[in-house]
Amino acid sequence: MIKIRHIDDKKFEATNGKEILIIDAEKYSPVELFITGMGNCSLFDVVELGKKHNIRNAKMEIEYKRKDTFPKIFTEFHFIYSYESDADNVTAKRWVLSSLETYCSTINTVRATSKIYYTIKHNGETIAYKESIISGNGKMELESFDDDLDGFGCACCNS
Repeated sequence: MIKIRHIDDKKFEATNGKEILIIDAEKYSPVELFITGMGNCSLFDVVELGKKHNIRNAKMEIEYKRKDTFPKIFTEFHFIYSYESDADNVTAKRWVLSSLETYCSTINTVRATSKIYYTIKHNGETIAYKESIISGNGKMELESFDDDLDGFGCACCNS
């Protein structure tokens, strides 16, 4: 369980029961934190999968697009991996695909509504450039409130 407490203005405290994280939304927005979590989830997988092949210098950049209108859902992500290892390129690419398609639950949560692209630079060589995995079309089906008897609907959708 994650617990979040408002401290003041745009500062929040989050805890997972083991550590406390102070979040200053003026310096690092909730959206940036969400994207960071996805990237960390995937890069963590890649590093764990690559340990037997001496993976090192692992880095990631993430480009993204969102809709201009509310809800400003994500429509596209481009995960750019860069790392070195003793593995061949096929094995190194499998680590990324295993993370994107199977292990990383945060990325798999947005796959239905967002296109997912990836680029891999392994040992200084680009072995995949903006390739895609099976992912969403950027559309989202919103819940209907036709049977909403109390008339409140959803807080984010009320006008």
